[in-house]
Amino acid sequence: MKPKNSKERRNSFFKFLLLFVVTVGFIIVTIFFTFQIPKKENSLLKEEILSVNKERTFQEGFQLEMSRVKHMIDTLDTPGLNLPFQNAQISEKLVDLQELIPIKDTDVNYELYKGMVDALADLQKSEMKLKGLADAENKIEDYKTALDKCIKDYEEVKRDLDNARRRAN
Repeated sequence: MKPKNSKERRNSFFKFLLLFVVTVGFIIVTIFFTFQIPKKENSLLKEEILSVNKERTFQEGFQLEMSRVKHMIDTLDTPGLNLPFQNAQISEKLVDLQELIPIKDTDVNYELYKGMVDALADLQKSEMKLKGLADAENKIEDYKTALDKCIKDYEEVKRDLDNARRRAN
């Protein structure tokens, strides 16, 4: 004996089964993403931490090398120092610093590092100009002394000439 509404029951059962499968699938997908997305996010954060640590390590090494170059530049005014040799060493260190800088595409701070190296090179040039001008101060003092002596000699000659003119009259 078959019920009269077996077709309706079957349709209702399939509708229920379809809704049940969709609901269970939705729950499974939700649970999957609930656990899978944090794993992916965690791996991305770990990569970012490694990148930041790598950058910090590079910055510490770069700063140490910059300090060494700065110290070398500061010692340029030491008496008895072989200036050409010291300048060659400083230039070599600056080239090494320039080569340490990562490629522009891989580092956002490329311009900063390049600017620091350029500033150190400018400092070296300025220090050498200043070293060259140190003798100029002594020359200026000598010229001032010579000028004062010339002014005194001029005053004496002028006085003697005025005396000679008075006697002639």
